[in-house]
Amino acid sequence: MRVGVIGAGLSGLAAIKELKEKGFDVVCYEQREDIGGVFSDTGSYDSVLLTVSNYFMAYSDFMPYEEDIKFWTRGEYKHYLNRYVDHFKFRDDILFNHSIDAVTKMTDNRWNLDIVNQKTGKKYSDKVDKLVISSGQFQKPNIPDIPGISSFSGEIIHSSTYKSIEQLNHLKGKHILFLGMGESAADVVTEISEIAGESTLSLRRKHVFSMRAPRGTPIDVLQSRHWHTLPAPLKASIVRDNWKQEINQTSDPILREVGNHIISAPDEPGSVVTKTERIFESISNGLEVNIGGIKKITNKKVTFNDGTEKSFDAIVLCTGFKFSVPFLDPIHKIEDIRDCYLQTFIPEFGDSLALIGFVRPQQGGVPLLSETIARYYALVLSGEKKLPTRMREKALQDKERWRNEFYETPDVFGLVNGLRFVEQVAELIGCRPPEPTPFFQHRKFITYWFHHIWPCQYRLIGPGAREEARSKWLEAPCFNAKDRCPTLKDEIGMSLEFLKLRAKDKLSQKPINKLRPILATEQYTA
Repeated sequence: MRVGVIGAGLSGLAAIKELKEKGFDVVCYEQREDIGGVFSDTGSYDSVLLTVSNYFMAYSDFMPYEEDIKFWTRGEYKHYLNRYVDHFKFRDDILFNHSIDAVTKMTDNRWNLDIVNQKTGKKYSDKVDKLVISSGQFQKPNIPDIPGISSFSGEIIHSSTYKSIEQLNHLKGKHILFLGMGESAADVVTEISEIAGESTLSLRRKHVFSMRAPRGTPIDVLQSRHWHTLPAPLKASIVRDNWKQEINQTSDPILREVGNHIISAPDEPGSVVTKTERIFESISNGLEVNIGGIKKITNKKVTFNDGTEKSFDAIVLCTGFKFSVPFLDPIHKIEDIRDCYLQTFIPEFGDSLALIGFVRPQQGGVPLLSETIARYYALVLSGEKKLPTRMREKALQDKERWRNEFYETPDVFGLVNGLRFVEQVAELIGCRPPEPTPFFQHRKFITYWFHHIWPCQYRLIGPGAREEARSKWLEAPCFNAKDRCPTLKDEIGMSLEFLKLRAKDKLSQKPINKLRPILATEQYTA
């Protein structure tokens, strides 16, 4: 069976590797001249710093065990992806500088691909039995529909075109308006606002969060299974209490700005959040933030919904992207990825087509989600697993669940709880780690419930299990207020508290407070 993969970004790479591991003949078409998608040398701006820590931007069977926990730069992550491709030996399966003009379903259920060789200009067709689309969400810039935006007489720039501050030196000393706040946009806003004479950031709501907890711990390492059992109001209370303590103890103006923003923001569990730190540097240096959105634009004058009016020389749109698969026949146009089973399978196509890489985790990294889906798809194509018969019904059930969970931002494209999504797919694969017993497997029990959920846990059992994962998963870096691993006494105490809570089938504030020294960390090292 020949399988085509469109895109060699981090999701496409996972698909290639998993499909080849099952023995399929795989060909990947990549329009750039290198792997990595937005993380390639030509894919993003120069100063990218990932906002998800290295252990959670890694694939489950290629973990950076030798590294301390940290945030990779774009260059470091690109180096990791290169090592991944070379380790599993599939670079030769990627056709670089090849773009897709059109994809058509044939009468024999195969797919015809109209392809352009970007270097030679040659056009030709290729045919595959199954198709994976991993072209990513960063294809079509989203231009907001604001009354009068077309009348703006200054310069309008979308952040997707930004590479370095040198290209915008002509804006030095100008009045600049920034719209929207994605994670990469925080870098763009910070760098451009440094040369601006005056700058304003317009947000519809507060949704910016630090990528670190108080005292520097990356917040993704706090995403334990236990944390996800807590009700949303309690999680919000714990987060706010920790930041209140940080504000009282620090003289750092940036940390105080971060804490004040988080304390006053809506509860994080019900919405999409932007994890960043750099934007708070700009706020402490004079960037004005206007919450509530824009009412209209007239020439250079902007009227905000709170009644404020200001004139600007330029508008920088940090408004993200629209979902776009332009080469797919319009008859199969997808308005909402949640209408697809597992946000991957269009029901009428069954296993013929998989959309991998369009699911967005609220917390955690995309690689584990894409890799887990790719593992499942490879098992389906090999006949070891089957797609359900009522995919559309199941997709709509999941859609309603995610909309209810993210009640403040229900329409954000592909947004899921990363842990719950991965565990759902892992259950289908048969690789979801079993829950250890607290007394006879106390170390495993503590690691399973209270440590961060690093990806190698999904290689402990089932198809694709790795011996290295079995030997490493209990070495998940552990932490508490004294910067030490819990003792046996600590572990037994936490186990008893947890069992007590589960036995009552409810979570009360008092016992959770006893766990805060473990949840609120001071230092984290691998």
